[in-house]
Amino acid sequence: MTKVLIVEDDQIIAQGMVQHLSAAGFDAVSVGNGNTGLARLRYERPDVCVVDLMLPGLDGWRLIETARSEGIGTPVVVVSARGSEHDRVHALELGADDYLSSRSR
Repeated sequence: MTKVLIVEDDQIIAQGMVQHLSAAGFDAVSVGNGNTGLARLRYERPDVCVVDLMLPGLDGWRLIETARSEGIGTPVVVVSARGSEHDRVHALELGADDYLSSRSR
């Protein structure tokens, strides 16, 4: 079963993602801050990681940057309300594999 780690501090959003992904057959778990997210990414090696950028403690930018500098190649999908072109480009330059924004243009 494909394991998805969700790093999202908004409990309602995180629970919604977990429910939808679980219903689709994924093993989805969520954590509420970047430090815990990075630790689980390091030691559990999920198949994919979904990351919000604005997190308490270690933010999503730093989580991606640190994971990539440590050689962690787990695909990372950013899901954020921050939708500027600069934010998207910066996340991809740091090593994110995709970027989804809930903000309309």
